[in-house]
Amino acid sequence: MQIPKLQTVLDLASTRQTLLTENVANSETPGYRRKDIDFQSELKSAMSNNSSGTLKITNPKHLGPSRNGVNPEITRENIPDGQVSGVAIDQEMAQVARNQLEYSVAVKLVSRKFDGLRNAIRSE
Repeated sequence: MQIPKLQTVLDLASTRQTLLTENVANSETPGYRRKDIDFQSELKSAMSNNSSGTLKITNPKHLGPSRNGVNPEITRENIPDGQVSGVAIDQEMAQVARNQLEYSVAVKLVSRKFDGLRNAIRSE
């Protein structure tokens, strides 16, 4: 997998982690609606994007690319009947743990890519 694609994975996981931790922090806030992204479908969408090049800034007044074009759709879930908020803390903590594992795997893959590049440069 290419480094820009791995960066996309990291960006998505980071965005999701922010949402999940906000959910945990607001688990007892009355009326709070749980927020999340569909990580798998967002990842598929980002991976199917065939843009191989990166945007170049040719003028200092130009705006740079935003998060590698990763702008996931954030969904807000309805509050189930009889509950104060839309967050089930046990399920949310499990999602946080899973997301941390996915992020860690992506970090290790990026690290290995850079190790491979470093070794290729040293071997010349």
